[in-house]
Amino acid sequence: MKKFAMLLAVVMVAVFSAGVIVAGNAPDTVTIKDVQKSRTAVAFPHKAHAERIKNCAECHHKDAAGKEQKCFNCHKAEKKGEAVAFKDAMHTKCQGCHKKDATKKAPTKCDGCHKK
Repeated sequence: MKKFAMLLAVVMVAVFSAGVIVAGNAPDTVTIKDVQKSRTAVAFPHKAHAERIKNCAECHHKDAAGKEQKCFNCHKAEKKGEAVAFKDAMHTKCQGCHKKDATKKAPTKCDGCHKK
């Protein structure tokens, strides 16, 4: 039992450290353009999210660690094949996470992300 607990602790430290290293390489801000051009672009604080979430696969769910690609590479402007449309993917993932925010500081309305 002690060996199992020690192994579990080592694995948890390795996973946490990998998340911090990857988060450390994350760009500070990513500009997400509105593909439909009906709203302003979103200045997404990528590094802050990466440090908070510590699991790139939470958003980059199809990519191998260290090989994350832009969301738009899979989520095109409109539905194509099985990938969810870009706007739908962003709103579902971002708003869904923000609505769970216990501090109630994360924006959930359009103007919270799409600044005028």
